[in-house]
Amino acid sequence: MPAGSPTRVCGGERPSLEAGSISSAWTQGPDMDRRAFLKSGAAIALGATIAGCLGDTGRDYDVAMVSDAYVPRSTATVPDDAPSWVPRDVPTVEVVAGDAVVWENTGARNHTVTAATYDHDQVEALLGISGDAAHAHDPHLPAGADFFSSGSFDGEVAAARSFIDELDGGGVVPPGERYEHAFDVPGWYHYYCIPHLPAGMMGNVHVLDA
Repeated sequence: MPAGSPTRVCGGERPSLEAGSISSAWTQGPDMDRRAFLKSGAAIALGATIAGCLGDTGRDYDVAMVSDAYVPRSTATVPDDAPSWVPRDVPTVEVVAGDAVVWENTGARNHTVTAATYDHDQVEALLGISGDAAHAHDPHLPAGADFFSSGSFDGEVAAARSFIDELDGGGVVPPGERYEHAFDVPGWYHYYCIPHLPAGMMGNVHVLDA
């Protein structure tokens, strides 16, 4: 699959981006504290607005992508003994090693699913995120785990640069489409949406031993 091409779930042509809707999102900078956004319950409220979307698509998914949030069908709690870099206040999905997680864009905006790695600070700098809005610790993948992102990029910085540099935003999952990734290595994973990271669009995946 070529870089920047998410898995298609609906028929028809790929929807085009609204003029400026993506490029303006990441250039606006961190004008909303992402932790405050998530703690406010906005993600839960957004989840209520997508009830019935499964009936519309006729397909199953694990995490819905709505306006500025990931909304899992079932949310797990981050335990106290989780690594310190794992955010406690974001939507978290728990699966068993070998399982796949399916994200579906049930909203009207373009999104990405991008794994956070030791290069995350470089991406935050590219997106103009700093200060209290920046990630407090260094997120990373479990040892032996492969990087994952919609668009199948080699790394986090490459995914972010592709999104910024390409006219239609490299690696986006347009409305009505989905992205799927199988998690084979147990551990904690943190991911986010490149254009909506300043607004707090991020999530965790906790992979348990099979």
